[in-house]
Amino acid sequence: MAFGLLSSIIPGTGPVVDLYEGPANKLTVGKITIGSKNYNPSRIQIGYRDGPNIRYFEYNRYIKYGEVIETENLYIGAGQKLVVRSTESDVNFLFYGLTSNDIINPVRSGILQHTLSTGAVKQALYTAPGGSQSKVTVSICNLGPDPATVKLGLSDGGLNDFGSTEYLDFGFQIGPGQTYTRPDIKLGAGQSLIGFSNPGSKVTFLCHGQLFYEVSGLPTSDDFVVLGNSRFDGNLGVGRSATTKFDVLGDAIITSSAKINSVNYNEDIDNVRNIRSIGISTFTGDLNINGNLKINSTSQLTVKSKDIVLGFSSETVFTATAGAGSTIIENCTPTDDLIVGAPLTLTFPAGLNIPSGTKIVSIASSTVYLSDVIGGSGTYEDAQFLIGDATDEMANDGGIVIKGTTDKSILWQTTTGDFNFSHGATFHTGRLHIVDSDSKITIGTTDVITKDKVLGKSIINEIVTETDSELYIPTARAVTVRSRKMSSEQYFLTSSW
Repeated sequence: MAFGLLSSIIPGTGPVVDLYEGPANKLTVGKITIGSKNYNPSRIQIGYRDGPNIRYFEYNRYIKYGEVIETENLYIGAGQKLVVRSTESDVNFLFYGLTSNDIINPVRSGILQHTLSTGAVKQALYTAPGGSQSKVTVSICNLGPDPATVKLGLSDGGLNDFGSTEYLDFGFQIGPGQTYTRPDIKLGAGQSLIGFSNPGSKVTFLCHGQLFYEVSGLPTSDDFVVLGNSRFDGNLGVGRSATTKFDVLGDAIITSSAKINSVNYNEDIDNVRNIRSIGISTFTGDLNINGNLKINSTSQLTVKSKDIVLGFSSETVFTATAGAGSTIIENCTPTDDLIVGAPLTLTFPAGLNIPSGTKIVSIASSTVYLSDVIGGSGTYEDAQFLIGDATDEMANDGGIVIKGTTDKSILWQTTTGDFNFSHGATFHTGRLHIVDSDSKITIGTTDVITKDKVLGKSIINEIVTETDSELYIPTARAVTVRSRKMSSEQYFLTSSW
C-alpha cells in the first residue's frame, strides 16, 4: 500500500501530461496541490484519460504567482490515468494520498461515470449498483463561454423516481471554465444522482468515489472486515463474545505456521514437520497431520478412547495429471488420504484405464507411483481416481515400533496373518485366550499351542477335568494327582507320551 507522496511534476506548456496511473487492484484516494512560481497568471486543467478523450476534474482554473490551490479528494481506480496541464511554465502539481485494496468487490471504485449536459433534460449521473453502498464526489465543470446554472438531486430510485423534494442543489451558477465540487454524497443500492443545466450550456458531471459491499465491509454493517493483516492486543472473539485470546465458533483454516494455545505447529507445505508440546491443548474435533508427529522423550502419549486405529482409510476421490503408458501420476490433489498400498480405480476420463487391483506403491509429495501401467491413450490434467477402503496390504507391517539399540516391534503381517513379536512377551497376571482353530502361539516355525493341540498333540475334550478331590487327565494313561490344580510344568512332567 502506498502512502504519502504519490507523484509530482512541473509540466511544460502545451498538451496534457500524465501525472499518475492507478496500480492494479488498488484504489487511490488523494489530493492535488498546485503551486505557481510564474509571475503570469496560468490556467490549469486536471482530468483523466477516457480513451482518446480527456474528462475534467478542474477546467481552466486560474492560478496566480505564489498562489496554492488544493483539490478535494480524487478517486482513481486501477489503470485509470490522472493527467494535468498548465498554460504557463513553473507550475507545480503534487499528488499525495494513499492506496487500498480493491480486488474483491464485484464493481470497482475510482472514476465511476462522466455525463455531458447541454440543457434542462434531467439525466442519471450515477446509480449505485445492487448490493453496494457508495460514497460519491461530483466534479461539475463549465466548459462553455457563459455562466451556467446547474441543478443536482438525489433519487431514491432511478431517473423516473426523482421528485421535487429530492434536490441537493437547486439553480447555482458556475462561471466559464470554473468547477464546482460536491464531495462525499452517500448513495444506497439503487439510488441515483440526478443532474442537469440550463439550455445552451456545456456542463460536465464527473462522478468518482468508493463503493462498499458486504464482502469487503459495508459502512452500516456491524461486521469488521479486514482484507490484509490484523493485529490485536486484546481478546478476539469469532462467532461469540471473546472469552480467551482467540475464540472461534465455527471452522478455521490455517495454511501456514501457527501457534495454537501452547502447541507449536511448524508446517512445511502440506506436512506438519515438528510439533512441540509446551503445555496442554484440547481438540474437540478431528486433527489431521500429514507428516510426522514427534513427542519429546520426557512426554507421554495418552489415549482415553477404547482403541487406536492404524492404517485408517476411507473412499476418497482425487484428481491428478495422468497419461497412458505410465505408472506415475502427478499433481495429485487432495493428498490427505493417499496411503501406500491403497487400491485405486480410475473414474475419469474414459480415454484412460488401469488394471483391476492397481495399488499405490509409493508417494513423493503430490506424485504417486502405481503398481500397474495406465492403459488407453492421451494425457489428462484432470483425471479422477477413487481410493478404496483399507486392505490387508495397506495394513502389512503395521503396528507398534519402539526405537532402541535395535527396534522392538509388534507388527501385523500378511504372509502369516499374525502379529509378529520381535521379542518375547511376559504375562504376569491374567491369561492368554485362544478362541478358535485359526489362533495359535508359534515359536520359530513350530506351532506350540493351538485351540486343541499342545506341541502338535491333540487334546481330548479338555487338558484337565477337575473333580472335588482330584485332577483327572483323560488319556489312555491317566495320572491321578492329589491336588485340585496342576501347573503346566507338572502336566508335562507327569504325562507319558
